[in-house]
Order: sequence, then C-alpha cells, then structure tokens
Amino acid sequence: MKDRRLTVMFPVIALGVGGAEQQLLEIVRGIDKNRFKPIVVSLYPGGELEPEVKELPGVELICLNRRGKYDFLILFKVWRLLRQKQVDIIQPFLTPATFFGLLPAIICRTPVKVVTERCGVRMKTHIGYSVYRNMEDFLTRFADWVVPNSQAGRSYLIERGVSPARIHLIYNGVNLKRLTCDPTEVARIRASMGCPSNGRVVGIVASLTPAKDHVTFLQAARLVSEIMPQVRFSIVGDGPLRASLESQAKELGLSFCITFHGIQRNVGSHISAFDVACLCSVDHEGCSNVLLEAMALGKPVVATDLGGNEELVEHEKTGLLIPLRNPKALADAIIACLRQPDWAQAMGERAREVARTQFSLERMVKEYEQLYERAIQAKEGVKSQQPLGRPSG
Repeated sequence: MKDRRLTVMFPVIALGVGGAEQQLLEIVRGIDKNRFKPIVVSLYPGGELEPEVKELPGVELICLNRRGKYDFLILFKVWRLLRQKQVDIIQPFLTPATFFGLLPAIICRTPVKVVTERCGVRMKTHIGYSVYRNMEDFLTRFADWVVPNSQAGRSYLIERGVSPARIHLIYNGVNLKRLTCDPTEVARIRASMGCPSNGRVVGIVASLTPAKDHVTFLQAARLVSEIMPQVRFSIVGDGPLRASLESQAKELGLSFCITFHGIQRNVGSHISAFDVACLCSVDHEGCSNVLLEAMALGKPVVATDLGGNEELVEHEKTGLLIPLRNPKALADAIIACLRQPDWAQAMGERAREVARTQFSLERMVKEYEQLYERAIQAKEGVKSQQPLGRPSG
C-alpha cells in the first residue's frame, strides 16, 4: 500500500439523530487520522449531529445542499468531489445516499466501494424509496464489499443476491463516553415525570415512526398501569407520529404517567433513569444502538424477537424477547422485571458485560480500518499483477 493517508468518503442523507448516523459519527471520530482522511458528505444540511461532526479534528464535512428529490445534479457533484479529493474508498450510508454515492464512484472508478447494510427499514413502500432500493441493489453488484451489522443483515443481503464472499460482518460498537450521566440529572428526569419515591420508570428510546411500533408500547403501558399505577413511562425521541401518539396516550388515560421527552442527546442520563428499557420494533432491526446502550448501562431490556435483536439479547439471560405487536406479552415482561428486581438486575449485569466486552467501539473502528486497508492492498495487487478479476477477499 502506498505510504500515504487513505481518503475515505462517507455520503449520507443528512446528519440527523439515527442509528446509522450515530455509527457513522463514531467511525469518523475514532478512525486513525494518521492513516485515514475521512470526508463526510451530506446531501442535505442540518441535523442534530452536524455540529458534532464539524468539531471533529481531522474530519472534513461537505454539504451538497440538495434542492429536493428531483435534484439529480448531486450525482455530478459527488463525481467531481471523488476526482478532486482523490478518494480511495467510498462508503455511503442509507438510501438514497447509497445510490448517489455508488453510481458516480463506479463511473469515476473509485478504487474501493463499500456498501453498508443496516438491515434496513422495509416498511417504506412508496415508489420513490422502492426505486432507489432497486437501483442500489443493482449497483451493489459493482461494490467490493458489503458490510452488514448483524447476521440478520447478512442473511438479508444473501436473499437479495449478494455473494457471501463479498459480505463482511461488522457489529456496531457502543460509545461508553456517550453514556456518562449525572445522578442529579437522572433524579431531575425522574422527578419531572412525577415518579414517586417508590416508583419505577419504563422507557423506550426510538424515532416516532411506524417501524418502532410505539402503539404497542402505549397499550402495554395501559395494562401495566392498571396493576402498578406508580410506574411511569418515558418516550425519548421524535418523529412524524408524535402528535398521534400523544393523542392516543391521552385516549388511553395515560396522561398522568407518560412523558414524551423528544430528542435528547444526553441519552445516558435518560436511559439511566429507566428501570426497564424496551424496544418494540416491527420492522427489521440490525444491531440496535439503543439495545446496546441500555445493556451497557446494566438495564434489563425487553425487545421484540426479530432481526438482529436475538444476536444481542439472550432470552432470560441478558434480557427478554417477546413476539411482535403483542401488548400483553410486553406488559407481562415489564411486570416480571419490576416484580423481580433481583432477577432483572442480574440480567442487566450480564447484559452490561456482553455489551462492554463484545461490542466495544474500539473493536468496531479497528475492524473497519482493517477492511479498508485490506481492500486497498487487494486492489493494488490486482492492478500490478492481475489486470482482470476481483480480489479474492
């Protein structure tokens, strides 16, 4: 490999709060700047994570200021950047950033093209999203590597026709520094919810979108509150369903015991305020950041049994797995944790050990660095010795 820093470009839709965006932030924050030059390219400006990316030393942030969904001039802008910056590796995140990154990279003959698969949201059925996903599936044939963050994501890729030989699994890493909390702030959060001294808090951190199924969480909250009225419920996150969910909470008679906190960057304090952490996803999860963060804080977790959740949570060992769209099962699991605190705490402690040892941030960043260097070395070997053919991997 040439004795120089490798330039790695990361196209992304925008830098809002989301699991993929958070992992992108962690990669560019942790990557060795003596060996790599990371460039984050956002299609749209703004987003809660943008200020954090701007402040990272050694990281360049470029916004393409896309003017709407029909602005395909972005393709030329990406192509021009690839040439100007002499990009060695391109790794886009999420649809349609994958399309707008891969196509110019193929035309420009960018040496290494890496596709990331988060086990993707599949409930978006509108035609625009479907068209982009179909085009991205085709373009993925020209990628050198496809990186899922779970075995579930790997299986999904194989179903879509990706060769197993080009799939390289890298699990997410949890940023423990992001989880530091102030006990005073935790007490304030619990007090703001009207939590009595002997009360408990059950919480969920997730975007307020159909894929996360907060409706089931609300219905379970009603069942729990009928038996344990001292329990309070915390919803951290925001999204297009907020107004309807707040209305449903009121209709269910939960106004006294449920709080919508909106987006919170001090996620460590909010999760620390939970006695039980939930995730009710009904769409496919890959390697859930929220589950890892709750586990790393030693919280008993209750999650739906789908996608990569079972790869993180071992039922009745490090948490509880429940069926999809089943408020009673969720309520029963919550009540079991609250009524058996020693048992729940033991699950939480085992979960903490798993999250901190097997899903470290340092491990994730190192695996990406190794993939980049391996891919470039293979390309240079092919260029000098084998003009035709793909690296064996």
